[in-house]
Amino acid sequence: MVVPQSSPPLRRLPAFVCVGVSLVGNLVAQAPVRLAREAALLREPGGLRLISLVPGLRFAPGRISGDFVEVTVSGWVFTASTKPDRRDGFALSISAAGGENLRAEPDGALLGRAEEGALFNRVGARGGWTQVRRAGWIARSAIAERAPPRGAAAPEQVASPPPAARNDSPGPAAARTDSPGPAAPRTDSLRRGALKPGAVIQQTPDGAALATLTAPAVVILGERDREWVKVALEGWVRARDVQGNVAPLPAVTAAMLRENPDKYVGQTVEWRLQFLAHQQADELRPEMPLGRAYLLARGPLPETGFVYVLVSKQQANQLQGLKPLDEMTATVTVRTARTRYLATPVVELIRMGSGR
Repeated sequence: MVVPQSSPPLRRLPAFVCVGVSLVGNLVAQAPVRLAREAALLREPGGLRLISLVPGLRFAPGRISGDFVEVTVSGWVFTASTKPDRRDGFALSISAAGGENLRAEPDGALLGRAEEGALFNRVGARGGWTQVRRAGWIARSAIAERAPPRGAAAPEQVASPPPAARNDSPGPAAARTDSPGPAAPRTDSLRRGALKPGAVIQQTPDGAALATLTAPAVVILGERDREWVKVALEGWVRARDVQGNVAPLPAVTAAMLRENPDKYVGQTVEWRLQFLAHQQADELRPEMPLGRAYLLARGPLPETGFVYVLVSKQQANQLQGLKPLDEMTATVTVRTARTRYLATPVVELIRMGSGR
């Protein structure tokens, strides 16, 4: 956190996005190169992840140490997602649960995602944004052999959301100052339960009935919402009863956000939404930068609550053709489970789907 009628053109990563280089170790070729795949900026060679960088970024390589190159990355983050932090001579750290996106400029191209707790130097500020800089190490294996000429257009691509924080090289715990992100959930921790005959399975809490059990069934227990529990049930139906492909219910629902408001912040999900209007953030919604464009929508469908979808200037222009009540599929990143005054989640648009 995947428009009506047609897909918006995929966003090009600007050719001018370059990564500065710190000179240590042995000198390597100075010809421009680019990241061939998503790469982690590490605190030291093989060390703790600081930023997950998107593919396609171009930079001039400097000196190397073994299988790693030291580089300096600059970008912009939401000021509200940072806090003052004087450890190791840095000025601030990322405070947002699940990390924060790093952009080439305010509302600009996505460079990567900084991990929660990562330390940065402060370069400048503009509106609700802070420019930051951090030196670190990337694996040489992530660098393409040759980058396209500076005058050539970069390949069209949309940056994928980075994976959950991962500690690439544990090392002594006492030596770490950057805080790692949350660990991935364990699949062996799933809880199971038994449903008795007569139990009614409903689409959403207080929603339409889907089925009534006529025999006992073992289910996987999921999120709770008041007196409701989400369950996953495996069973068999006759092939003639299957009616084509149906979009699945979202893996993370608004009810789940209300139940655990901090658990899903920073996660990227695919939601089906119903567009209502284009809006701009005001003082009553301090969770969004003042004046930032967003979409007022309902969802994730089939839920009918409101959702605020933050969009960049380019995305807002591309989505001007949306009409009220248009349905859309969107990949979004959860920024907060609610605003100060309303139980309305705020998410940031990563990309739109291929159709309604």
